[in-house]
Order: sequence, then C-alpha cells, then structure tokens
Amino acid sequence: MLENKLNRSHERLQEYWEKIKDNRHYPSENEINPDDLEDIWASCFLVSIDDVTRRLGYRYSYLGEDLIEAYGDDISNPDIAMKLVSTSNSGMIEKFDEVIRTEVPVIDESEFVNLKHLKVRYRTCLLPLGTKSGAVSHIIGCMRWRVY
Repeated sequence: MLENKLNRSHERLQEYWEKIKDNRHYPSENEINPDDLEDIWASCFLVSIDDVTRRLGYRYSYLGEDLIEAYGDDISNPDIAMKLVSTSNSGMIEKFDEVIRTEVPVIDESEFVNLKHLKVRYRTCLLPLGTKSGAVSHIIGCMRWRVY
C-alpha cells in the first residue's frame, strides 16, 4: 500500500495544485497547506527563487524527511542535509529554469549516487507557484525515488 501511495504522489500533488490554482496560471506559495498534503509531505520540497544582485538563484525553504534519506543522510542534521541536495546541480537548475520559463509543471527523471554510494533513481514533479503580479516565486515538488 505504501508503494501505491508513493506511485501516486506526483498525481496527488498535481491534483492539489490544480485545485488551489483555480482559474489562474498557478497558486501562490502561501496557499500551500502542508496539512492538506500530509500523506506525501515528507516526499515534497519547496524551492524559493531569489533574485540577488541581478543573478537568479535557488534555495530550499523546505525539504521533506524522505528526500534527505534519499541523499544518504538522516534528519539529525538538517543543515548538512540541505547542502547535500544542493540547488547548484546543473541538471536541477535547468529544470527549475524550465518551470520559470514555461510556467507549467515539469517532470524530471534521472539518477544519482548518494553519500552512501548507492545509485538512486528518481522521478520529480515540479510545479510553479507565483505572485499576483504573475511572476514565479517558488517551485513545489514531489520526488519519488528508489535505490538500485
């Protein structure tokens, strides 16, 4: 049953996103209620888009416990865990850039080797969140993963 829940986590997040966005391009970050996503929240993440000195950058403002485990650490030291899942990864930046450019959901499937030298395959759903002025300000995502 857990496997079925994880397989549907992308659909669950996207259905929630569709519901709260209503007739807009996307909802705002402050409309996301973790309690509404309680069953998948540990597999979710939230990325803030920062425009610092004319350079676009990304940082995690939330990273679910299950994702920290995927990268080969535990939640005993969240600061280290946040550095593990760096948003400076070029493949990840390309996907974040795509969400901002297209303002639509993006699916990413790939793999990496975690700190425990295990190969992790994953599928991530990235969804834009924005401001009333129409700019994407955050990205919410959900990652399903498996060690091979």
